[in-house]
Amino acid sequence: MPELTVDVISPEKPLFSGKADSVTARAFDGEVGILSGHAPMLTKLGTGQVVITQGASSTRFAIQSGFLEVADNKVVVLSEKAVAVEDAQWVKAEEIAATEKELSETSDPARREELEQRLAWMRACEKLRLDVK
Repeated sequence: MPELTVDVISPEKPLFSGKADSVTARAFDGEVGILSGHAPMLTKLGTGQVVITQGASSTRFAIQSGFLEVADNKVVVLSEKAVAVEDAQWVKAEEIAATEKELSETSDPARREELEQRLAWMRACEKLRLDVK
């Protein structure tokens, strides 16, 4: 079975380009798994992680929003914000608590949305850190 060609791209720079056996990503409405021969697809990404697996090894990225496209055994992940595990600046519990506190005290809808997005990103990074241990 042919391998997948995978590209993970953030606004700052391309983060990954290579071959893989599978890709798992957090779509806006749940988890999606991609194997060779997958039907063409375009989906919106949520906040979570992308896992690229080749053999026994895997490469992980925390991602925040964006799109995933699959066509002809090529997977492209375009993310608004993405960081590889080895480059991650891990979130501290105090930062999460401070953001939760500010969110609970804020009534401005625009600020609440910003804080909710930041909190989702921080939790995704924290989950990724715990998964790696």
